[in-house]
Amino acid sequence: MLEQMGNECFNDLLDMSFFQLRSSSDAVEFKIPSLIYDLAKLIAGKEFLTIENSDQPQVVTGRNLAETRYALVENNFRSSLLPKALFKAHKLCSLNFLSSGDISMEAQRNIVQCFRHLKILNLSGSGIERLHRSIGDLIYLRYLDLSNTPLQTLPETIGHLCNLRTLDLSGCTNLLELPGEIVKLVNLMHLNVKDCTRLASLPAFWWSMVSLGTLPIVIPGKNIAMLDCLKDLQGELKIKYLVNCTDFALKVGPDGIKYAGPFLKHLQLHTLDLFWGDGGEDKLNRNTSRQTRQPGHDSQRLIRELCPSPNIRRLSINGYLGRQLPGWMKSDAIHNLTVLELINCKSVETLPMLGQLPVLKCLNIQGMDNVVKIDNEFSGGAMWPFPSLNELTLQDFPELRTWEDMGSTEAFPCLKKLSIMNCPLLKTMPSFGFPCLKRLSVMKCPLLKTMPSFPTLQHLMLQDCDPLLLRSAADLRTLLTLVIDSFCELDFIPKVLLENCLFLVSLTVISCPKLPTLPANLGRVTALRSLKIGWCEMLDSLPHGLANLISLENLEIIECPSLIALPEQSLERLSSLRSLSIENCNGFTSLPRGMQHATALERLTVMYCSNLASLPDDLQNLLVLKSLTILSCPDLASLPDGVQHMKMLQNLEIRICPKLMALPKVKDLISLRSLAISDCQNIKSLPEGIEQLSELQHLSIQDCPELEKRCKEGKGEDWLKISHIPYKHIGAISVLQNRQDTAASSSSS
Repeated sequence: MLEQMGNECFNDLLDMSFFQLRSSSDAVEFKIPSLIYDLAKLIAGKEFLTIENSDQPQVVTGRNLAETRYALVENNFRSSLLPKALFKAHKLCSLNFLSSGDISMEAQRNIVQCFRHLKILNLSGSGIERLHRSIGDLIYLRYLDLSNTPLQTLPETIGHLCNLRTLDLSGCTNLLELPGEIVKLVNLMHLNVKDCTRLASLPAFWWSMVSLGTLPIVIPGKNIAMLDCLKDLQGELKIKYLVNCTDFALKVGPDGIKYAGPFLKHLQLHTLDLFWGDGGEDKLNRNTSRQTRQPGHDSQRLIRELCPSPNIRRLSINGYLGRQLPGWMKSDAIHNLTVLELINCKSVETLPMLGQLPVLKCLNIQGMDNVVKIDNEFSGGAMWPFPSLNELTLQDFPELRTWEDMGSTEAFPCLKKLSIMNCPLLKTMPSFGFPCLKRLSVMKCPLLKTMPSFPTLQHLMLQDCDPLLLRSAADLRTLLTLVIDSFCELDFIPKVLLENCLFLVSLTVISCPKLPTLPANLGRVTALRSLKIGWCEMLDSLPHGLANLISLENLEIIECPSLIALPEQSLERLSSLRSLSIENCNGFTSLPRGMQHATALERLTVMYCSNLASLPDDLQNLLVLKSLTILSCPDLASLPDGVQHMKMLQNLEIRICPKLMALPKVKDLISLRSLAISDCQNIKSLPEGIEQLSELQHLSIQDCPELEKRCKEGKGEDWLKISHIPYKHIGAISVLQNRQDTAASSSSS
């Protein structure tokens, strides 16, 4: 009742903008606006104290702390430096640390001794590794937050906190166990152990904490029936190590078999995770011998009695050992379900009837080793199967051979994302269309040769499949991105694939070792903005239509050793090109002519091109180039003089170019902020004009013996030319010129 009233008050304040909602993929947070926070402090007056700077303990000196009830310590304050005056606040009832530092045992003892009336203690996110046993003396404590700390254990005296209502241990990834005395906390309502990944068991008689409303993780041991004692659990619940539950009989059913009873139905849960293993990667409890592991038929009996309440919205079943999933999965028992995961249920032979679930939006099925086909049974006989499903994943089905039409042409009317991965025997997909599908990923399905049409498809990824699959992927008029990956036998890309891709903006072709070139009609895809080609060992040419890609902004060619050059004058019309990267292309002897026409180029990267002997002379026309990187080009003997005219250049990196004798003048590179030179043994002097570069912030010189000698701090001939650069890494020594440090040293002297 009190929590309900509190929620109502909170929602009222939220409606009045006393809080601001901040949400992410993992959590929902509420922030108090600065104005409201300042107003609250003003109203609290002397009752509220904030300590913001560990270097200013005088904040509390001379202040009358007799009326202080609430204290906040922040900004990486280390509690070992807590001002002694603070300990005079004997009536303090709330102490919050917003600190990442450790809290010493002495400081903890002082806190307990001086603040006997504490009701709220928040040490969340601190570096505390051990909790002092005197914590048990805070008998008025109601809220203890130890979340996201490196604690491994808790003292047994935690069981003395008879008034404790909330104990937050979420995110304590080092926590190994809970003390046995914790079961004495009969008033505890919230025990948050979410994301305590190393917690392998709960203490004996854990079920005696009958007031618990929050317990995200339950490790029941042999007798799961004890969960029936916690009738107030709500929210999220993950039950781990169900493989150990060999004793769950409490009553005799009509078939003469003893059952524990449907003890989850009365719980107000919105999320339920059932793990037969540890809840991480579904590894069985390593402390459990094979002889004591639950047989499959016991798993079926057990899961039959784990039916949640109709309020459940998210359900995950991981590592289940039975051959059949429970009947309640196809009934009205879970009609509010929006997210369902079936992971590593390796003995299951048929998928459950899920097509009738009216609001199911996300379905993820992985690791079904014994499922041979997906047919009409999966749809549940519905006229419009899966009416609300947006996302479907089928992964790791080693025996799946067919996915049939499921008796309806109206299936998946709202499906937007479909992923089919690692189904090595799959030969067929449903012939009906997926009218709303936007994203399709097909990976490691080598026997799949055809797929249906997708009238609204925007993103297609095909990996490690039969080349014939590309021929069936025709009429992709709405496609925006296409990835072709790991087609080991692909020797050509059919023209039909790109025939109607008028809106394609991104094309990636990687790990196709037998592919000699790209389709001749590539030039018709004039909307293309990104082209990436990589790890295609036999690729020896690119189509001349490359020059027609007037919208191309990014061109990346990686490890194509047979490619000796780009098509002649291919860059002359690429006026939109912003980034050009050529890596591990040993056949390249020079970059293409016409680079001066790529006037929008901002980033040029040439790496591991062992036969590259020169760069084009007309680089001075690349007026907006911001980054130039040349790495491991052992035949490169010089850089073109045009480099010195790149006034927008911010980053220049030259590494492993042993034949390079000198760098061009840099006095006009007024925007240069970073210069790195390494493994260029023949460069013996700094580039002319480096002392005039006022914007240069970072200089790195490595494995250039002569150059390092000339730049030696305080002694080298060129030291004065670089002394103004704040961050210098010369040889094995880093030199940091920090104005504050300099000022500090001068003042101390």
